[in-house]
Amino acid sequence: MNASRYLAFAARGIRRPGPPLHLTVFVTGRCNARCRHCFHWKEVEEGVPGPSAQQVDRLAASSARMGPLLWVSFGGGEPFLRADLALLASSFARRGLRHLAIPTNGLVEERLAPTVERVLAEHPELFLSVGVSFDGPPAIHDSIRQVPGGHARAMQSVRTLRALERRLPRGADGRSRLGVGILLTLTQENQDVLALHMGELVRELSPDNVTLNLARGTAKEPHLLQVDLARYRELVLEKQRLVSDGSLPYFDFPLARLAVARDELMYEHVARIAAGDRSRHLPCTAGTLSAVVFENGEVHPCEILGQSLGNLNAVDWDLSRLWDSAAARDLRVKIRRERCACTWECAQADNVLFQPRLWPALAARSLWPRGAPRA
Repeated sequence: MNASRYLAFAARGIRRPGPPLHLTVFVTGRCNARCRHCFHWKEVEEGVPGPSAQQVDRLAASSARMGPLLWVSFGGGEPFLRADLALLASSFARRGLRHLAIPTNGLVEERLAPTVERVLAEHPELFLSVGVSFDGPPAIHDSIRQVPGGHARAMQSVRTLRALERRLPRGADGRSRLGVGILLTLTQENQDVLALHMGELVRELSPDNVTLNLARGTAKEPHLLQVDLARYRELVLEKQRLVSDGSLPYFDFPLARLAVARDELMYEHVARIAAGDRSRHLPCTAGTLSAVVFENGEVHPCEILGQSLGNLNAVDWDLSRLWDSAAARDLRVKIRRERCACTWECAQADNVLFQPRLWPALAARSLWPRGAPRA
């Protein structure tokens, strides 16, 4: 993967109109956990099956016709419950996608490594990141996810992926093509122990990265969303310490240091939004640079707003017919006019990366020597 390939995407920071660069595709609502903080719990309870492989293929084809995608993330539900997950990944990868992210609860052990290995064998230019979710030490994790022994199984899944990463052939540039991460979501139930447990997980599992989420949306148990923001800031600072001392190397792809800097600024912005501080507004790029495709074909600008650009079932899963519609244009105007802001990390990461006024800060942080103190 050549760093120069990314330069064309930078123009969208200045010229907003155009095709989506980032898609989140909910491939299934089925799940083998019942996380009490899940914002998507209604679909999980219903076991919404998600789009067919043919529908996903038509979506990927229409996206490719519109322009190259920077990255795609599969959501759910539990993506690895789909026996055809490798086929869904292939629909995007064979059309030029270079970054695919798949989050997992680590509870579909029998499919995890075979699916990952197949995807990477079939698509030698793809970088695949798989993140395994943890919600705290074993007792808290298993209570939140309502799966006895789930923490131990998730730990073993990370070890399985790390072993696979070591034996897989490297790309033509000598880089690993599999990134193994862990995902942490801060809730009221784990907020006092999650920073400490993150350090324990990093020491035991040696992941490439840790993704931090603040519980959001309409949780099945809403009280879990009531988080002390001081605990969130502690969690962010602990991750920065782990990055600085080399414990977290980050994923191995070009401009990875830029991604680290983006995440740092994104976490700072999420904390401000969560505290109600709108003084440093970042114009939201959701619905302009990114979109979320839900299991039923509804296309939303993000996971939070709750408004649709339309349903792909009405246009034979051709995203371009929704993307250029009057409804989509009206929704973008609404997002700009109302200065839409939320704590969804994926959208805020795009907002940081494609905001020209933040480029000097991104460049400075990207070039800062690892381990050097910051003022």
